[in-house]
Amino acid sequence: MSSATLQPPAAAGRDARALARRAGEAEGMGQWDAAARHYSLAFRASVLQRDLGAAADALRGQARVRNHQRRFDEAEELAGLSLEIAERCGLSQAAARALNVLGIVRYSVGDWESARHLYARALDLALDLGDDDLAGLACQNAGVIAHLQGDLREARKLYMESIGSFVRSGNSAHAMMAYNNLGTVSVYLGDWMEAEVYFSRGIEIGERLSHSPVLARLYSNRAHPLLQIGEIARAEATLAHAERAARVVGDRGTLAEVEKFRGMQARMEGRLDEAETYLLRALQMGEGAATEFDLAEMVRELGLLREAQRRLDEARALYARAAESFRSVGARPHLRAIEERLAALG
Repeated sequence: MSSATLQPPAAAGRDARALARRAGEAEGMGQWDAAARHYSLAFRASVLQRDLGAAADALRGQARVRNHQRRFDEAEELAGLSLEIAERCGLSQAAARALNVLGIVRYSVGDWESARHLYARALDLALDLGDDDLAGLACQNAGVIAHLQGDLREARKLYMESIGSFVRSGNSAHAMMAYNNLGTVSVYLGDWMEAEVYFSRGIEIGERLSHSPVLARLYSNRAHPLLQIGEIARAEATLAHAERAARVVGDRGTLAEVEKFRGMQARMEGRLDEAETYLLRALQMGEGAATEFDLAEMVRELGLLREAQRRLDEARALYARAAESFRSVGARPHLRAIEERLAALG
């Protein structure tokens, strides 16, 4: 029998805490397999010490990682187990955080209504507990649902509230994600200058934290407002940064987004053949990596290109395909916009 098996509970607890820290660091860098392994080890060490709070935390961390890996069934099972342990042990804060992660998983599989209810439950608990960090997360996630369902000003309000909560809790990593979402909703409101400011603020935090996964998406997203205000050189530079950061963590979804924005730029500049190359590559890269919503936006962008090429039958087919995807995830404003585009084509 190994000495590790015989270690006293106090030593096991120290190991559990160290393993959880290492798991969190790996998760922050997008090292998903290493993070999952360390969370699993942290869970076992926590059980050995009989620290069920730490065990619930480790399961929740592992659920986040599996969700990033698109292993949704595993993620939901792990988050559900974390919630069950927390509720049985009267650990209200851990239960609230597990509810939030369950909401994230349901959101990831397109079950937005369930996600919305889970976020609301998590927020109620967080407010009761005075947990600013969790309140910020729940507000942010509720903002994502409001955004996709078309209530953009409500989404912006929720994102602003989440940033305030993160400032109070001192959680810069979560604030960075909120700035990304705030920039995104500003894009859809057409507030290009505000969007660029919010993305840039998130990037400042991400560069300080060396937070590669979210940083890659922030770089990519900043290209959109820069293209709209004619800052082409800066848009190209930020896409180059996004590509490098996404390759470090193997984020194919963000790499596909980079190609989409390059295709958008080429289309806007009249380089239609080049735009086609970028957009077809984006769709190929996005299959199995991007969300249904992001894929729908790529298909819509290809439809805009086909319309510019006067290949109208293909444009109609692509718009119809994008509309079906937007419908399937409940993105009502995007669905309305593309249905208007189809109607205009006749």
